Amino acid sequence: MRKLHLLALAGTIACASANSGTPDPVGAPGTAQDRNVITQEEIQTISSTNLYELIEKVRPNMLRSRGATSFSSAGQEFPLVYVDGRPYGDLASLKSLIANQVSRVRYYDAPAAAAKFGMINAPGVIDVTIRQ
Repeated sequence: MRKLHLLALAGTIACASANSGTPDPVGAPGTAQDRNVITQEEIQTISSTNLYELIEKVRPNMLRSRGATSFSSAGQEFPLVYVDGRPYGDLASLKSLIANQVSRVRYYDAPAAAAKFGMINAPGVIDVTIRQ
C-alpha cells in the first residue's frame, strides 16, 4: 500500500512540475494563439492595403455572418466595427482603415460585446485599436 501512495505522489509531482506556472510568450513555438485577436506582430507580417483585406487573410471567420439576432426584429447578421471602443460602422468601414496604423483587432461574440459595449443589436463586435 505504501508503494501505491509513493507512486501516486510521484505522479502528482511530475504533473505539477510539467507547467512552471509562467505562461509562454505569445507567438513562441508551440503556444496557442487566441483566435479572436490579431496582434500587431501579425499585422506587420501580412501585406494588405486595408484592414478588411488583412482580416480576410488572417481570420476570415471574424467577417462571417452569424445569422439574424432576433426573430421579431430585423437584426444585424454581421458584427459591428468599433474603433478604440467607439462605434465606427459596419464591416465595409474596415476598408477605410489602413492596416499599418492598427495595433490590435479583437472579435467579441454577442454576449461579450454586450458586456463590454452595452446592449447592441448585432451578433458581435470587431474592436480595432489604433496605434498611438
